[in-house]
Amino acid sequence: MSSTENNILLIIGDTQSEEFITALLMGEGYQVTPCHSQTEAFAIMERVGFELVITDFSCPGISGIEICKHIRGNFKLRHTSIILLMDTKDSMAKIKGIYAGADDYVERPFDPAEFLARVKASFVRMTRDLDANPLTKLPGNISLFKEMEVRLKSQSLFAVGYVDLNKFKEFNDLHGFEMGDKVIVFTAEVIMKALKEQGEPNDFLGHIGGDDFIFITTVDRWEDVSKQIVDDFEKGKQVFYSPEDIQRGFIVAKNRQGEISKTPLLGVSIAVLSNELRMFSHVGQIGQIAAELKHYAKSLGGSVYVKDRRKD
Repeated sequence: MSSTENNILLIIGDTQSEEFITALLMGEGYQVTPCHSQTEAFAIMERVGFELVITDFSCPGISGIEICKHIRGNFKLRHTSIILLMDTKDSMAKIKGIYAGADDYVERPFDPAEFLARVKASFVRMTRDLDANPLTKLPGNISLFKEMEVRLKSQSLFAVGYVDLNKFKEFNDLHGFEMGDKVIVFTAEVIMKALKEQGEPNDFLGHIGGDDFIFITTVDRWEDVSKQIVDDFEKGKQVFYSPEDIQRGFIVAKNRQGEISKTPLLGVSIAVLSNELRMFSHVGQIGQIAAELKHYAKSLGGSVYVKDRRKD
């Protein structure tokens, strides 16, 4: 998915309004991609990343509520800011839009200067709050910390999975950082697919840097999610190796000292914790326990998932 700065997706049903708003935004230096239906918008968002989406709240072929839910339900799009264009003064409609995930709304007819001020404010908030990983576009440490705090305070049951790659440093040394980045993106896609197919709508996925990811799901879904991650990673990783490497199960190459060595193939380790049997008092405690469990998981070799089953 490609992305550019100051990139706005405009979803407007009326051609005259679309042309006016497009000209207004482009005059301020924004890059604007207009479309006239949510179906078209969803297809574009699969290919291009946008920092801001401005959409009609309700008109033929466009439902602002559905657009908000689609964006907030997609791991790669969740950081996107949304402004709704309202043709109604109904406060309940505005509340529904905000609850669905909109960041702001503008009532028609609007003053161009005020509209541009709201657009600019949206980008300012985004710059301040966004900590998305530049490679995968997934939320980073700040968002992860906030998400865990919410889960802890709610006292609901949840499971946290720490995902780490085995032999990634060695892979980078042999194949270079560009190929390493491809492995990182591939891993992110594997985890997203598993959460989408095996998890719950309110699951969370964060990329905390390098080859480290964290997902949060329910206590009854963590194993299905983890199993699919391991299975899909093992199947998909073969594109990064030659048939001979796959058959051997390791790479034969010179190390930094110029010596011939055998390097195991990439693997994925998942360490899972939950608050079923023990209570967590703060986010740092979860991280400490996870570090121990990750070390154990990586010591097993290959692609595995393990669960902390200790009690308080």
